[in-house]
Amino acid sequence: MPTYEYQCQACGHQLEAFQRITESALKDCPACNKPSLERLISGGAFHLKGGGWYKDGYGSQTGKKPRTENDRIDKLTKTIDEDKKKTAEAESAKASTESTSSEGTGSSTPAPSSGGTSSTSS
Repeated sequence: MPTYEYQCQACGHQLEAFQRITESALKDCPACNKPSLERLISGGAFHLKGGGWYKDGYGSQTGKKPRTENDRIDKLTKTIDEDKKKTAEAESAKASTESTSSEGTGSSTPAPSSGGTSSTSS
């Protein structure tokens, strides 16, 4: 359940309340009992705990040298080159498959002959 922060406009009292999202906002201040509470907009605390979670999005750098900008650029360039190579290979394979299938279609369908005689020799 989310934690909401409230502040009384009459006495300045602040409080936190655990509420469901579907619940309506609190109105009555528990300190002065006036209906002048307003919900505050605040950033919630979000912490990833346990193994495998790192604040900066990267794993621990124990025993590793930190990556430099050149390392990142080299890795990106390598990935782009590999992707271009795979795309070219896929297009080449597709083109050869299409040419093979079009040749096979032409040879498997006999051409109509004009005199009823076959032009193939045995």
